[in-house]
Amino acid sequence: MSDGHDEHEHHGSIAPFVFCIGSAIMFIGLVMATAGNEGAGDSGYWFVFFLGLAGLLTGFFLWVQDYWDQDSEEGEDIEAYHDFWSSISTRKFGMWIFLLTEVMVFSTLLSAYLRYRAAVPDYEHGIYCGEMFELCWVPAADVIRSHLIFGVINTFALLLSSLTVVLALYAAKNNNPKATTRYLMATFVLGAMFLVLKIWEWNEMKNYNFWDEEHYGCNLIDGQQIEEHCIAPKYADGFWIDSGLEGSTFYITTGTHGAHVFVGLIALVYLIAKANKDGYNEEYHDTIELFGLYWHYVDLVWVFVFPFFYLY
Repeated sequence: MSDGHDEHEHHGSIAPFVFCIGSAIMFIGLVMATAGNEGAGDSGYWFVFFLGLAGLLTGFFLWVQDYWDQDSEEGEDIEAYHDFWSSISTRKFGMWIFLLTEVMVFSTLLSAYLRYRAAVPDYEHGIYCGEMFELCWVPAADVIRSHLIFGVINTFALLLSSLTVVLALYAAKNNNPKATTRYLMATFVLGAMFLVLKIWEWNEMKNYNFWDEEHYGCNLIDGQQIEEHCIAPKYADGFWIDSGLEGSTFYITTGTHGAHVFVGLIALVYLIAKANKDGYNEEYHDTIELFGLYWHYVDLVWVFVFPFFYLY
């Protein structure tokens, strides 16, 4: 890097373009592969999905290559264009705009769940809604009630991980690279634990391992449920994404949140590797701060997802 222009050469990087194109192709393939139309699920659609995923990862690694050797705050060359950029870095401004779009995503998912939840009769209260209870709403909370402890553990894990991110930033500002690395690694472990427990929970629900045989059916007297806890017959083969509105809203929302946690873990691998080579210090720590904004948002979303789906 011989001059000021070379120092910020990554502004002309192709990484964002590759990342966006890969994301678009990936989601097109995913929609086509999981659609309910005839011929959906063909291997060709999944090939499109994985092709897009490969493009997304390529864009990410190109971005990592651009920033790996950076050792100063970004935006110095852009600040000269307007006084506004002297008060907030371009990356921080971009992160807030990104988080605003994420608020729209999860607001849509959670509002859709509440709308459907309020419109469909609640089976939990013993209302007879039709043959085989196909028209009843059986909350995911009923299905996972016996394993609720794992949802509680996940909640505390994410909340604790927000603290470790703050401690990592504090350590970086105090020129303590070893502590920065340790706290980032702790954040990674807590996030990974969240995903492992979530995948295990999904598997249990899909394969119907949450209840014994005495809970498989629901005895009624005059249309009223006589057992305190029971599972509607339509869940005899498990609770999955195709199990009515309950399943689709639960898995799409928690799956979208899980995907955000996974993306955070990928970013943490980069942060840990750079922190391990003393890449963050009192002068350069904004990348950890920006990641912290993202991670705090992911944790905040879970604070809403947990009571909506696990308690209501």
